[in-house]
Amino acid sequence: MNHYDRHYLRIALPAALEGLFMILLSSTDLILVSALGSLSVAAVSIFLQPRLVLLCFSRSLASAVTLVTSRRAGAGEQGSRDVPQLLKQSLTLCAATLGVLHILAFIFMKEIFLLMGAKPDYLELAMEYGPFALLGVYFTSLTLILQAVQLGYGDTAKIMKVNVGGNILNAIFSFLLIRGFGPFPALGVEGAAIGTAVSTLFSLILAYCMLYKDGFLTGGKWIPDQKYFDEIVPIFSSVLSEQGSERIGMVLFSRMAAGMGTVPFAVHSICMNICDVYWDFIMGFGKANMVEAGQAMGSGSKEDWHAYKRTGFKWSMLLSAISCGVTWIFSTEIFSFYSTAPDALAMSGIIMLFVAIVSFPESIALWGSGILRGSGYTGTVAAYSFMSVAVIRPIMTAIFLYVFDMGIVGTWIALLLDQCIRAACSSYMVYLISHEKTVTLFGITMKQHV
Repeated sequence: MNHYDRHYLRIALPAALEGLFMILLSSTDLILVSALGSLSVAAVSIFLQPRLVLLCFSRSLASAVTLVTSRRAGAGEQGSRDVPQLLKQSLTLCAATLGVLHILAFIFMKEIFLLMGAKPDYLELAMEYGPFALLGVYFTSLTLILQAVQLGYGDTAKIMKVNVGGNILNAIFSFLLIRGFGPFPALGVEGAAIGTAVSTLFSLILAYCMLYKDGFLTGGKWIPDQKYFDEIVPIFSSVLSEQGSERIGMVLFSRMAAGMGTVPFAVHSICMNICDVYWDFIMGFGKANMVEAGQAMGSGSKEDWHAYKRTGFKWSMLLSAISCGVTWIFSTEIFSFYSTAPDALAMSGIIMLFVAIVSFPESIALWGSGILRGSGYTGTVAAYSFMSVAVIRPIMTAIFLYVFDMGIVGTWIALLLDQCIRAACSSYMVYLISHEKTVTLFGITMKQHV
């Protein structure tokens, strides 16, 4: 293992393990709720897309903060002096904007669930889950901004400690409040949402204390000024267009999946959650690719850029092979952690094979998009993501569902095609940058935004 492997893994492993622990612990909600029946699973799952839509803004802003911070970290001490003000102004912008969006989401929650395809048999349960879960999303958004600075410096170990601690707390409260234990009442899906709200508030407070201790909240202004917007908006808008297009595609995708019926939608939601286990893990390696590329650009080292590109690809392929094998061999046992209902188990078999195979293209897609973002080509990622997620995936899903009547299998064929397209686009763009060729997509020459 050479110097690049060690440095890369120092950033990637804590981020990957943090993502893995987060999804495994958050899966506790779904596992505990699944014991209440398919209606409860569907009620919790229908909130997923509204949650991710709200997180689009904070994740996009956090990505912009990380990119700017990583460049300043690569430039040394001189570039790091303005980071506290960058963090404060980003917190102010996120708190104000997300506050308005969350109020609107609370007011129109029922209409949003119906738009997502919620069925009358579990709509009331979804309305019980929604309010506290919505509060948890707001706390998560602010935490993302705080941790964006830590990620820019490659300090993923602290991020892991905060998020794992918060999710352990979430698992504990979910266990106590969903089914009831001792003096704690059995609140069902509402108990799961309360546990989420409490744990995300804990994570927010802990992340704030860490940054305050490290001096990142000392000095600088809280109110965003023109200089801030000039620096952040070009990056933010590109990332937001990518996140937004992905959400549009995923909302349409999930809306069609919800229309298959309660049991197929419950199976689909469980398999998506299992798929997200590896996605959240390998996303840590995608973050490492972005940070390493950004720091290499900040220092002006082409040698480091190429070395980390090769290192990232090597580890992504190795881990994908392991994930695919484990999921393929133990598919029934893994699904049984969530549900042992005979009809659900019978339907899950073929879908779990898709979960195993999709490990490869999603890993390549995250590897390439991380390098592209770190190198300043955020617009490139936004362009191909929009075409694949917002256009091609929904069209393919509709064709497989309504023309060929392939049911749940059709939705997963569409998902696999989408991931393959994104993997191919990101790999091709990285190849062009590696050979110092002009990056052109759909007839448009892409520009760096960092």
